[in-house]
Amino acid sequence: MSTEMLKDALDFDLIADVFVTESITASPSELHGQLCGYLASGVTLPLEDWLAMVVEFCDIEGWKEEASRAVIVELYTATLTLFQNGEFALVPSISDDDAELCERGVTLAQWAHGFLAGYGLSGQKNELPDETKQILRDFANISGMQAEMRALEDNNDNEADLTELIEYVRLSAMMLYTEHHDINPDVDHTKQSSLH
Repeated sequence: MSTEMLKDALDFDLIADVFVTESITASPSELHGQLCGYLASGVTLPLEDWLAMVVEFCDIEGWKEEASRAVIVELYTATLTLFQNGEFALVPSISDDDAELCERGVTLAQWAHGFLAGYGLSGQKNELPDETKQILRDFANISGMQAEMRALEDNNDNEADLTELIEYVRLSAMMLYTEHHDINPDVDHTKQSSLH
């Protein structure tokens, strides 16, 4: 599957639509952040375990629509493939460039919050390198900025700052992942994920 197709599976609106269909009130960005944080911690997360985490995170009994589950499986497989293929093409699932700046900022803060939660849930207990601790502190600061993000006005300076922040989060998440995992350019998890 091409990198662009993989990135399409991380589309915020796609996941938000599933949340509407399934009557889920949680944040799609936070869910994706949680997945990324868990994977970046160095702990293996099998698909079935991820699906169980999603049901718990979303506070649902199960899926009303099989198509919803398929989107969530695709989110997992695409994220894992983008982490592993060495192209550094992973993107956080946040509101896209058409959305207002404040909305993009809020969803980035939610993603960072989810990342920290996922990293914590993984149970990774090893002594963290200073660089990792600094990244997690930065993510905690970004996570705590929801109120400031809501007040963001659309202007070029804010746009540039937010773009820089998104890029920092994106690259940091991938860097944390590569600390624990080998990169494999040939991997494509979307081909083997038809679990039911």
